[in-house]
Amino acid sequence: MNLLYKQRLPFSLATFCILFAVTWPLYQYVSDLDAIGYMEVAHHYLNGEWKLAVNGFWNPLHSWLVLPLLKLGLNDWAAFKISNLFFSLGSLWMLYSLLNKFELSLWLKAAIQYCSIIILLHYCYFELAADALLVFLLLIYFNLLKQDNFYTSYSKNILAGFIGALLYLNKSYGFPFFIFHFTVIHLLFNRLKIVKQFAVGLLIFFVCIFPWLYVLHWKYGEWIIAFGKFNAHWQFGDAPLPGPILHPPPHEGSSSVWEDPWHMRRDNLASASFVTLALHQMRVILFNFQQWLKCIHELSFLASGILFLSGYMYFKHRSNQWLYLLVGMLLLPSGYLLLHLETRFIWATTFVFFIAGALLLQQLAAAYPIRKLQQAFMWLIFFGSFLVEPVNLLKDQIHQHKSIFETAAAMKRQNIQGRFTSNQRVDECMVYAYLSGNPFYTINKPTYAVADLLTEFKQTKIRYYFFYYITQQDKEEFLKGSIASMGIKQLELLPGLLVIQLY
Repeated sequence: MNLLYKQRLPFSLATFCILFAVTWPLYQYVSDLDAIGYMEVAHHYLNGEWKLAVNGFWNPLHSWLVLPLLKLGLNDWAAFKISNLFFSLGSLWMLYSLLNKFELSLWLKAAIQYCSIIILLHYCYFELAADALLVFLLLIYFNLLKQDNFYTSYSKNILAGFIGALLYLNKSYGFPFFIFHFTVIHLLFNRLKIVKQFAVGLLIFFVCIFPWLYVLHWKYGEWIIAFGKFNAHWQFGDAPLPGPILHPPPHEGSSSVWEDPWHMRRDNLASASFVTLALHQMRVILFNFQQWLKCIHELSFLASGILFLSGYMYFKHRSNQWLYLLVGMLLLPSGYLLLHLETRFIWATTFVFFIAGALLLQQLAAAYPIRKLQQAFMWLIFFGSFLVEPVNLLKDQIHQHKSIFETAAAMKRQNIQGRFTSNQRVDECMVYAYLSGNPFYTINKPTYAVADLLTEFKQTKIRYYFFYYITQQDKEEFLKGSIASMGIKQLELLPGLLVIQLY
């Protein structure tokens, strides 16, 4: 047992690799639309198509890191899963280092390390290109900030600026997050008494990201940080959207508009008044605050209590340790409150909550006489709170998305070749498009005249219309309509999916 505690890093790395290999067949169908974007970008780099590779939506770091695996001959799905394996092993290494910077008992450090194997395995298989890389980079960054003499060290602040640049190259949110977090950290812990190190860190950050900002300007003709404009997805009023009903892929050979969604951005802000924008933003913040509470509850059902008690411990003791943990819990999700928040965006805070909760319960056990059985029950609830969601999702995701691969295979068997669109399940259809090599045209308007849609079918040479239905009545009503009557062939590709060949 002592060996498991002291050698927890090699044991946890080896255990993760074994579990990853054993569970590979269970999650062989892991797929997500975002991964398709990163895959297309990676292949543009692989083929030397530099202008197509530069993308204002899919930041390049993950695609860059996958290139050696693709060059070795791995298929896209295997390459991205193995890249997640490497990121997760790196996260276990960084977690080991971070745990050693806190006054936790040896068995607690080992327990957190081993429990994190399951958590990171879930992150690995949640999506092919979710936030496993972001977790790894943030754990490196959090580790660096906890090192001695960070605020007085030029080299450590230079490294922080470089890591900040990697955060941005991985995810656009890394740009505002690093500037905000780096500034707040220096204000709180350094009081900006030593300004030069702070300035050097920021300078390195901007120097490292400028080449990417420049190539984005080269491609799109304007200086941008990321896709679109601030909250440009907002819709004001019920007027129909201008422009065509169908959005084509951005270029010949692309599977769908999702390769580069820049081309379908909508600017609805110009027509809205300042008051409308302000009120809407307040509503977005309040909604996302509720989402944040829900998200941290998914990390651990004890998270809100850990956050509250950590705040109490800081204000009681004015300890830098508790301030560091509070900043880690609160600053990562703060910017997302302005836009949109999902649990995966704040995965990295799982480990900050884990450490803070362990410190709280360790102090509780030391301060009050608690029987061994009660302590065992307390720790069981604590560790279980972090594991219940990952275990549940790992169970639910077994063979998930298998139907997507089956549908793409059925398209090939039925010799479905050419442009297509659908009435529903746009995300799935975009994955079909990539798997089958057929371009998908997105119906982007919520309401439209069928006659206008048929006109665009002819203009854009749409060959197939995928009609998803639930009941037999839905199918019969559709078959009486204009789209079905325009077709020359009908095919029940799968139960609930009728394909109309238009020419």
